[in-house]
Amino acid sequence: MTTSALPDDSDPIARVQRELLTVGRRGTARVRREDEALSVVDRSLLTYIQDNPGCRAVDIATHFQLNRSTVSRQLGALLDHGYVSADEEPAGGPRGIALRLTDAGSAAFHQSTRTVLDSVARRLEGWSQGDLEAFARMLERYNAAPDE
Repeated sequence: MTTSALPDDSDPIARVQRELLTVGRRGTARVRREDEALSVVDRSLLTYIQDNPGCRAVDIATHFQLNRSTVSRQLGALLDHGYVSADEEPAGGPRGIALRLTDAGSAAFHQSTRTVLDSVARRLEGWSQGDLEAFARMLERYNAAPDE
């Protein structure tokens, strides 16, 4: 694929990109349609904090390759809703502000996760266990690749 011309439908890279875009847009639409308390962005942050208790905003920014100010703004909303707590480390500590899910954040995260998993499961009905395993491995491989 060259950068000077748009790829056609036979280009597998373009097809993958188009399908990933569709996945993202549908996820956003589902949240709006189901009046979900958590946005896709909220869920991504809460997932990271759930998996990495005590992480800092800079850790999240690095993981998602975002500007720290963007992450701080997004975290501000979660702090305001009481979904995340920020605990100051002792003065001079190397980690800064440690983030953790609150009980309310954990409850919202788990409810949202159940809703999303149900939606994904409906879309994958009829897939064989082998297809599901292969799809999961391919997505993991894709997401593990470094961005340049």
